[in-house]
Amino acid sequence: MKLISWNVNGLRSTEKQFLEFMNVIQPDIMMLQEVRAHPDQLNFFLQHIPGYKVLFNPAEQPGYSGTAIYHKKSLGINNVTNQLSSKILSSEGRTIECTCENTKILNFYTPNGTGKEERLSFKLKFYSEILKYITALQKSKYSIILGGDLNVAHTKLDLYAPKENENRSGFLKEERKWFENFLKMGFVDTFRLFQKKGGYYTWWHMRDPKRESNRGWRFDYFLVSKDLKGKVKSSKILKDVFGSDHCPIELVSNL
Repeated sequence: MKLISWNVNGLRSTEKQFLEFMNVIQPDIMMLQEVRAHPDQLNFFLQHIPGYKVLFNPAEQPGYSGTAIYHKKSLGINNVTNQLSSKILSSEGRTIECTCENTKILNFYTPNGTGKEERLSFKLKFYSEILKYITALQKSKYSIILGGDLNVAHTKLDLYAPKENENRSGFLKEERKWFENFLKMGFVDTFRLFQKKGGYYTWWHMRDPKRESNRGWRFDYFLVSKDLKGKVKSSKILKDVFGSDHCPIELVSNL
């Protein structure tokens, strides 16, 4: 099974690149973050990709946040929902969940904690709710794949200038501690199964559209529960795919 996660920074503006990418890669599951549109604002081609079903979770605020999952009709995906039991996780169009046999597949777009102080507070609450929700899923004996833009660089290997950014949201101690706690629950950062070095990023500033300076951050992840670790075949950053300030990431597994 091939899964892709991509923060598209506005699906309407990325439409051409996105549709071309889908046609070439043909993932089994495509998770999108920062769709920034309600379904009725998207054209026919974005809502009806041949062979796929799609669920959108738009934010109430127009042109803001939003997630989506496209999945192949042949997969037998069920229980696709954008309404989780947590009100915080279900707010701002930031989550979608689906089920494939005994595996829960979660698409998360966590808040950016920059700007007003209350946004960092909301981000940390959102992180806390993720841990609570995942703990409940584990008790229900589900295998779990979590993909998306988590808006945190885990270690100094995951951003270009860790010392200069240690007081910036995305690399704060409390944000990184949350990530560590997530790993302590038995989850695996799949990219680090294959690449131990730094310099691999998924987000770059829009002032560097060609990413030539590689002054980036690794904000996007595929994390899997430990029972799925042995089924992971590859986990890649698709740096050469353009159209957004983020690039897609890919997970291939033997599900």
